[in-house]
Amino acid sequence: MRYIKYFLFSFGLLALTACSEDSDDNNPEPGTSLPGPISGTSVNLQCSFATTGAPHQVGAEALFSFGSTGSLGIDFNPAANDGNEVSVSSSTLVGNEYIWEDANGGYKYALSLSTDDSLNEVNVFDLQDNFLNQWTPIPDGPANLNLIKALAGTYTVNSVNGGTHSRGTFSIGTDGSIDFDDGIAFSPSDYALVTDRLSVLDAIFVDMNPWPDEPYPRIELFVDPNDQSQLIQVVYRANYPNSGSVEINF
Repeated sequence: MRYIKYFLFSFGLLALTACSEDSDDNNPEPGTSLPGPISGTSVNLQCSFATTGAPHQVGAEALFSFGSTGSLGIDFNPAANDGNEVSVSSSTLVGNEYIWEDANGGYKYALSLSTDDSLNEVNVFDLQDNFLNQWTPIPDGPANLNLIKALAGTYTVNSVNGGTHSRGTFSIGTDGSIDFDDGIAFSPSDYALVTDRLSVLDAIFVDMNPWPDEPYPRIELFVDPNDQSQLIQVVYRANYPNSGSVEINF
């Protein structure tokens, strides 16, 4: 009988230990620091999903700051320079997500990371865990930006038509930025629309903000029909679709 009692006691202790371990796996880990690639960074994110009644609509942008101590700050209007609308001092690790609960604001923010610990998305829930919004990284530039990047380099201007070109060189940066002449330069953040016309016109049209409101600046890049890796001409239209342009050839 003594051996039976010992066996039952040992089995019960083992079961209790196993249950305790399972419980630890499911319990959140409070005050968890963030992985190195995201810790201490600030990232511009864009609202990519919104349910009915969500606090933010698709297309909204905000600055998310992930502190080196695990804090979260969100500035929904960085241009106003009036500080963060959300500030939570620490996160809780639940499964593979870092959760910040803003009890005063009434929302939870769940950060998920990619396999390399870079930011994947931030999901927003109310305090009852109803899914409301999703925030994702803003793309580096508009669609077809890679077509501009493929033409990166500095070009010597051989001829000018329809206006003047003071510097005599034209350049495209590796990030797709365009430097037409002294005082006339654009970065991908200025690009509202990049249109691929390579198959019909051997050209790439770059329409700047405030497109589609008119007028707006436009850059037209023309390539060699026999070798589309070679840029041969650029046309700058300061007030498209109004008349007036400067054409440079290489």
